[in-house]
Amino acid sequence: MVDSKPPLKLVKTQASKGEERWVCLGVIMGAHGIQGEVKLKSFTQDPKQIGAYGPLFLDNHEDKLALLKLRSPKVISRETIFVARFKEVEDRETAQLLTGQKLYVLKDKLPELAEPDAFYFEDLIGLKILSTTQKEVGHILAVFDFGAGEILELELEGYKESVMVPFLKEWVAEINVEAGFLVLDAAYLAEYLKPFKSSDEKWDDKADKKPKKKDETEDHKK
Repeated sequence: MVDSKPPLKLVKTQASKGEERWVCLGVIMGAHGIQGEVKLKSFTQDPKQIGAYGPLFLDNHEDKLALLKLRSPKVISRETIFVARFKEVEDRETAQLLTGQKLYVLKDKLPELAEPDAFYFEDLIGLKILSTTQKEVGHILAVFDFGAGEILELELEGYKESVMVPFLKEWVAEINVEAGFLVLDAAYLAEYLKPFKSSDEKWDDKADKKPKKKDETEDHKK
């Protein structure tokens, strides 16, 4: 039963595809006011701890920002959204230039995970995807958080393009980062993949392949 599965113990960070071990902790959403403050979305498990691991590096992994102040905005009641002030940003124009920039730290700056079955989302990239019958069907390309929950980008057999699927605990039968695989419940995945075209029959729902009635076949021949 799906309900009997233990909850996944996740650390809400977003992963990068680069060869270096960078972990994305947040993203700058835009300028706030005229004094250089920015709106910031935090991906960390404790959103307020985004600045606890040292300077935050931008997308180029070279330029960095030192967080001076973090506060909750008055008009937005989301626990992951903050107004931030950085030492290097002193005016609105500079703040606007940072819109969309992701904020990274090197993974070795992050604390060791206390629980043995916890992991960073960055650890999922490259894992093999196994069906519940232990058949390898693809691998994980990336992990994203667009604000409404985590999304896995998958490369699956039979699909010419990658597929985005929600990362939901009821889909996941097992995660073994050390062994390099993640087991997805085939029934959930097949249901979600119905709208996508596939050349591989193992992902097709046979329930949709109902035989045509005799009169329908005859009408078609006419």
